[in-house]
Amino acid sequence: MLCSVVIPAYNSARFIGETLDSLLAQTLHDVEIVVVDDGSADDTRDVVQAYQKKSAAIRLISQENAGVSAARNRGLAAATGDYVVFLDADDFYAPDALEAFVACAEATGADVVLGRLCNYTDGAVTGFHAAADALAACKTVSGQDKRLLWNFLVCNKCYRRAFLTAHDLRFPAFGFSEEGAFFMRVVFAGAAIAGTAKSLVYYRRHTVQEGPSVSQSVTVKNLESLAGSMADILAGATRAGYDEDYLQEILYKHAHILLSQFYRPLWSGNDDALALCCAQLCELKGKLTAERFALLYRANPDLPLDDLRTSFADAAARPVVSVAVTSSCTEAAADALFRQTFPLFELVLSPGAAKALPAVVLSRPNVKTDAKPLGRTVLRFRTLPVPDAAALQTLLRLPVPKTAWMLRLLNLLLKRRRHG
Repeated sequence: MLCSVVIPAYNSARFIGETLDSLLAQTLHDVEIVVVDDGSADDTRDVVQAYQKKSAAIRLISQENAGVSAARNRGLAAATGDYVVFLDADDFYAPDALEAFVACAEATGADVVLGRLCNYTDGAVTGFHAAADALAACKTVSGQDKRLLWNFLVCNKCYRRAFLTAHDLRFPAFGFSEEGAFFMRVVFAGAAIAGTAKSLVYYRRHTVQEGPSVSQSVTVKNLESLAGSMADILAGATRAGYDEDYLQEILYKHAHILLSQFYRPLWSGNDDALALCCAQLCELKGKLTAERFALLYRANPDLPLDDLRTSFADAAARPVVSVAVTSSCTEAAADALFRQTFPLFELVLSPGAAKALPAVVLSRPNVKTDAKPLGRTVLRFRTLPVPDAAALQTLLRLPVPKTAWMLRLLNLLLKRRRHG
């Protein structure tokens, strides 16, 4: 067997058919597909069994729910291919992806091959992963290339199974960023690394209607797992003798994830998660050099990093932006506002505008009725449009008037860019 594809699946019935279709359409035919059903409560098992009738290449392993790392390890143990890839049950490959992976590994002798990666949302490609693209363009990649730290996702990598076996490499039992910890363990073990721009992986970003994935959830558990994963990577780099500049890049990456995936979407979490996120950021600030922390400032000019809001009450009491609506605000517009990548806002409603909103929206701590706006920037709307997720962040970062009409214009431009 030339290549094994390991797919951990948990309640994946909605998407796994598309994933399996992409594998059955591969130009490389010497492939086995190992699906590990991790205790799904939906029809995942039935969908996979239906596909088994189409192809003998599909194997199904069932286990009690033990998490994605345990499922991947179970699949890796069962794999028989010379090469192994790990594909999540909602992602999929371009038709020649596996052929390109294997061809590159055979030609270069690499233990790991990196491919291209594009984001896929609601039926459309929404952008390409810059670090993955840059690495895929390299014939060989040094294990000390810091760009490796910026491409933790598991799905755009092909591994020589004998290398994983020889070094006893398995996925650690973290519930968040376990992919990065596994990949960097491979790197620190001295793997030869190559890139191929001919392999393309589609990484699904879920819409609000589809519900958040594990990696999109702001929880204490995920924060603790992230801390464990990044500590594992830092320890591995230290043991491998990597220099201080590389160690600082690991700490910086940790802070970046905290800001982008936990602090910015703070309203989708809770007070405990927000407090822990801020505590971890403060701890990292003490470890980062002044130069590295300055990079965080430059990367997040819209956020007051020296004055983090550590609770929902604190964020509601000290908004940076007030969105004031005088006439009407739909639930869809309010929900979109809470999905902003800039979280330090308040929604100030007139009594009339508040009438159409359900209690679940009105009860949010930063939603106020008939109150004086507290933000330094006040955006006044008669009717609130449905804002793009990056609208407020873009407005605050650009040297443009901080007005409602400018936000409308930016909103239009952002939506056009996302939809081509």
